[in-house]
Formats: sequence, structure tokens, C-alpha cells
Amino acid sequence: MEKAEKMKSLFVDVDHIGIKAYELERAVKFYTDVLGFTLLHRMKPGEAELVFLQLGSTVVELVEVVDGSRFEDGVVNHVALKVSDIFTAVDLLKKQGVEFITPEPMPIGERGYNFFFRGPSGEKLELFQG
Repeated sequence: MEKAEKMKSLFVDVDHIGIKAYELERAVKFYTDVLGFTLLHRMKPGEAELVFLQLGSTVVELVEVVDGSRFEDGVVNHVALKVSDIFTAVDLLKKQGVEFITPEPMPIGERGYNFFFRGPSGEKLELFQG
């Protein structure tokens, strides 16, 4: 299989865009009441609550700010790429010398796995397989 074809079958789509929310309930109200997003679900896998909202085919994940590190990764916290095989994708990134944020794919409850890494300008990116 040609390299470009392999990449297309591995990296499937943009799954969601994570945005830091300094006042979570205010942000949820803004996205739903003002912009017309639909609330998909909420979860609290750790200290910060996550709220997933959808408009059309785009999903925004609001990431609650709880520790004061507001601008560590910027207000737009991360872009999550949907992958067909997260373990193969991580191996590919490792071979390319990509900077990892997490050491290996992490299970996310019943939803699947995620993995964080940095792009060439230091931007935070996530692989998601669900």
C-alpha cells in the first residue's frame, strides 16, 4: 500500500476540537443558547469536567479550567484526530520523531482510547479511537 493511501486509511477524520472553558456553565450556555450547539454528553474522567457539544458534523469539547493553567496549551486546547488504529498511528508518530505528551494510548472509559502529542509549532494534538 502506498504511503499516502496508508495515511488516509489510518487518519480518518477530525473527531473534535477542545476549547478551554474558564466558566464551564457560562460556556455551555453560550454554545447552546447563542450558537445553537446541541449538548451531547458530559463526563469527568479526572479533576476537570468535559462537555461535548455538536453543531452540524462538528463537535466541540469544552475543557473545564480547574488549576489556573489557563494558557498552558492555549484557549483552543487541542484538535483531536479520529484514527482507525491508535496503536499503529502512535508507532508511526514515534518513527517520525514526534514529541509525545502521553507515553502511550490511554483508555477512556467505554469510549475507546486517546493519545496526546505535539505538532511542529508546539500545538497540542490528540489521536482518538472510539
